Amino acid sequence: MKVMQFKSFFQGVLFVAAAFLWSCSGSTGTTEVVIISTNDIHAQIDKFPRFATFVRQQRAVHPNLLLVDAGDRFSGNVYVDNAVERGRPMVVLMNELGYDLATFGNHEFDYGQMELRKRIEEMNFPVICANMQAEESVLGQPQGYYMLEKAGIRFGFVSMIEIDGRNRIPATNPAHLENISFRHFSEVVDEHRDLKGECDVFLALTHLGYTTDSVLAVSMPELDVIIGGHSHTLLREPKVVNDVLITQTGSYLNYAGVTTLKFKGKRLVDKSFEVVKLDTVGAPDAEMAEMVKGFCNRPEFMEKVGETSKGLKYKEDVASMVTDAMCKVAGCDFVFYNKGGVRLNSIPAGNITKEMVYRIEPFSNYIVTHVLTLKEMKELILNRFNGIKNPEKRGVDLFVSEGRYTILKDKEGKGVDVVFVDRNGKKLKDESKKYKVGLSNYVNSTYEFAGKRGGTNTGIMIVDAIVDFLKMQKNVDYNKKRAFVEKR
Repeated sequence: MKVMQFKSFFQGVLFVAAAFLWSCSGSTGTTEVVIISTNDIHAQIDKFPRFATFVRQQRAVHPNLLLVDAGDRFSGNVYVDNAVERGRPMVVLMNELGYDLATFGNHEFDYGQMELRKRIEEMNFPVICANMQAEESVLGQPQGYYMLEKAGIRFGFVSMIEIDGRNRIPATNPAHLENISFRHFSEVVDEHRDLKGECDVFLALTHLGYTTDSVLAVSMPELDVIIGGHSHTLLREPKVVNDVLITQTGSYLNYAGVTTLKFKGKRLVDKSFEVVKLDTVGAPDAEMAEMVKGFCNRPEFMEKVGETSKGLKYKEDVASMVTDAMCKVAGCDFVFYNKGGVRLNSIPAGNITKEMVYRIEPFSNYIVTHVLTLKEMKELILNRFNGIKNPEKRGVDLFVSEGRYTILKDKEGKGVDVVFVDRNGKKLKDESKKYKVGLSNYVNSTYEFAGKRGGTNTGIMIVDAIVDFLKMQKNVDYNKKRAFVEKR
């Protein structure tokens, strides 16, 4: 009888203990961790007040929450890129929101290594990258991976950045990468497979682009989730490759990513992803709005430096103003400026301010001059044109000042010649004649052409050239194309 009473008592104790544990872990017996992700914010600090509202809403519902960024935090906002301490407003706002982890994007290097190092030292979260070697650089070597714990679950993150197949560096000014080298992401996969055994869930935080993330998922099946960036791809639904969940949230902080991971014990049993449009989440956070307002209180940026009576409606119109400014201030015969370097696609009729000029060229590039023959100028243009593998995607990449040119292509789409016309409408024929040619230091260091290793640094910042030119011209209007592609 006493044995039976003890047994009943013991069973009762076990029932109460089980009920207590069930009540602590929830009715499903699972633990849920939510990861909010951003990528390719490009310094859009005006979006942070709404993002702050969303993050705080999510933290109220999901106490087990991580906040991560997949790169390209800088380059894209005048008040960030031209802050007294370049990029610092982004760091302050990200610290305020409580980011846990970030990776490098190619635009993280746009301010140079010293500025980047200062910003990283100010961050309250680590920045990682596994395929970057920077031990001997000013920047210093980052960690390749990072482990953190949330709700008793161990999260392992590894990170990689995309590099150009030819020069094996990210898409930034090579001058900012002194003593830094990069390996292709595939070269570091094997070195990090074993991390799977050191964590409960294994994630890649990448700046590789959507297509390359899919390749990574095939070559690294140990991963559970890839949180990506670089290609500005908005995945409204996640892509699953090789049972790896791939996510990305577009760009410019229009959306936030929400990855929900569910665990039984420490075993991952479910993973899902959605994007949330941030202009639907409610009123902007007032405190963060005040912080952003403080960063944007720069009245000197509103100074009028010129005007356009008709407006510059297309990117090539804006580029024509840029190249004419470089040509005039540096005293060149021709100037070439890359399409990707023009970050403002149009300017409305009215005043042109310093803010607009900074938005056109946020990279602090300067003018480099060369003495090139007509043959060498053709080489510069054709090398870039034919360097694009898909013939259907080949087009004008270099805008020109003080003349115009036409790329002639054959029936296969390969550029075979360039016809130049000078400022007076005269066709250039003497391929040995030399011209003073101006380039941005980015084009000078990344495009292939004869004499690339030479050149003269004029010390003239492109934004200063534009401001000086506008003050001289008073009014600028452009509405004619200068660069063409035709079949031969």
